[in-house]
This record gives sequence, structure tokens and C-alpha cells, in this order.
Amino acid sequence: MKILAIETSCDETCAAVTEGTKILSNVVWSQVALHKEFGGVVPSIAKRAHEEKIDWVINKALVTDVDAIAVTAGPGLAIALEVGIKKAKGLAQEWDKPLISVNHIEGHVLSGLTPEVRFPALALVVSGGHTELIWVEKIGRYKIVARTMDDALGEALDKAARMLGLGYPGGAELEKKAALGNPKKYPLPLPMAGKEKNLAFSYSGLKTAFYRLTNAQRSELSSQEVNDLAASFQETAFKHLLRETKNSIAFYTSPHPSPIIGEGVRGRGIHDLLVGGGVAANTKLREEIKRLSDEVGMGVYFPAKGMYGDNAAMIGIAAGFRAERGEFTDPDTIDRRPRWRVDEN
Repeated sequence: MKILAIETSCDETCAAVTEGTKILSNVVWSQVALHKEFGGVVPSIAKRAHEEKIDWVINKALVTDVDAIAVTAGPGLAIALEVGIKKAKGLAQEWDKPLISVNHIEGHVLSGLTPEVRFPALALVVSGGHTELIWVEKIGRYKIVARTMDDALGEALDKAARMLGLGYPGGAELEKKAALGNPKKYPLPLPMAGKEKNLAFSYSGLKTAFYRLTNAQRSELSSQEVNDLAASFQETAFKHLLRETKNSIAFYTSPHPSPIIGEGVRGRGIHDLLVGGGVAANTKLREEIKRLSDEVGMGVYFPAKGMYGDNAAMIGIAAGFRAERGEFTDPDTIDRRPRWRVDEN
């Protein structure tokens, strides 16, 4: 089945055509330049840009006739999701094609999928809006293991970059500076230290500590001080992420029931690690995740180039599996689901 997929959950206007896991086209129009002067995504600007560019990305992506239309229905910015849903619904009705609504996080979960992936698996999704560990029993059956209680990792990296006066998008700029810095120069508190069994992420405390640290420095930071501060923040943020990931792996691979996860998955185990989301494009983070996977003896699968950030190809791939299960959507009832969890129907 050839599927036209549409993605407008945040600040990229995307369209793609997929057939199974094969990507026939993948078009992304980024709004970074529009939001740069504001230092973050402005929902009203995002919506307007989606409306202006959605026909262009679809026309560019349509390299063949399609059998179905897929669209991200959530999670994301409600007014941004609305643009994609309205367009997908209209095309499905105009072309008399079935409609498939897709969870954005499921797209990230499957963005690095290959035939070699063994299930059950653990998915780590790290982006500007989400930081989640998801147990994947099989494609289509998910359980959130851990999620952030406040800021997502990508959001925390962006805010740290802003404190250092770096450009937008902050995470990418912070990575460049961190590569030149000493990550041990400025010790920062590890989030949720002593609460390892909670299986959750939290970056608000680290962000506050970093704010105090940067304010305590003299007004004009040298370039090397900026590099060292960036490296110190990034290392601490990643260390927290990796610790929670390792703890989650331990819970799922232990033969003993976990009081947190419960009896339901006892002995089910985890074979491989799936990684997705824009933050996973960070070279240092990928190296650390690979090191962790080697340590615990698991395979790890990252997205291909161009599949880390938001894109419609991952939505089309997820939609293909939904179509195989007969999970189509009534165009008359489809709606935005800005807080849609990946483990909800």
C-alpha cells in the first residue's frame, strides 16, 4: 500500500510517500528561520506557515499514485495539527481514499526500524517536546516506562543554550560548543539523584542550577568558558538520560517482578534498543547510547539521516502497520489530540 503521509505537529511542514517501510519521497519544509528571532516556536506563526506551505510539500512528495492518506493527529500543537488534519481529511474525501491517523511518537519509535530489530524492544524518544522510554512488545503495542515530569531533554538543551547567549535552535549550537569544552569543569547536580527507582526524567532542577551557575560567572564569558559550560550541562543532562535508560533495561530484563512496572511484563525482557527524535542526532549522545547498548549486550538502532527530526516518512511507515491491522479513521470523526499518549488507542 502506497501512503501519502502528512506531518504538521510543530514547526516543520512535511509530506512523504511510503510503501511499507520503503520511503519513496520525504519532503520537509523547516520553519526555523521564522521562529529564530523569538527564540522558540510561536504557535500562531507555525500554523500560518503550515497553511502556506502544505500544498507545496504535498505536490513535491507526490511521486506516484497513492492508496491511502495518513496524518499526524497528535501529540503536538493543536493549531498546527489542525492544518495537517484538515488537509488530509479533504484529500481522503476528494480522492476517495482511506484515512489513517497516526501518533507522532509512534513515528519516532519506528523511525529506525529495520528487519533485524528483535521484539520486545525498548524505545528511547528524545526531542524538543518529549523525553520518553517506551516498552515495545511488538509494533502497535506500547507501554510508557518513563517520561519527563517537566522539561523535555531538547527543551532543556535549548534553554541552556539561551542562557549562554547561543543561537537558535539552541540544542545544535550547544552541541558545537560542548565538543570544544571540558565537561568536568563545572560540576552540576545529577537530576533525581537517589531516586533511581522512580523511572522518570526531570530537567527543571538541572536547568535552575545551570541558571545560577551562569549568573555567578562574570558578565563577559570567554569563548572557552562558554564551551566548558556547554559541555558540563550536556554531559550531566545525558548522564541522567542514560542512567534512567539503563535502570529501565534492568527492570525489564530482571527475572524478578518490579514494584514499579509490575508482574505483567515479568520475564518478557528486552532484546534491542530503538532510538528516535531530534535530540538523537547529537553525535555525543549517540556515542553514549551505543556504549550503553554494548555494555548491556543489546542491539541499538538509530534513524537514517533525515529521519531524526520531525518528518512525514516516519508517519507513513507507522501508518502502513496500522493499515495492516485494519486501523483506519473515519474522516468525520478525526480530531486533534495534542496530548495523545503513544500507549493510548
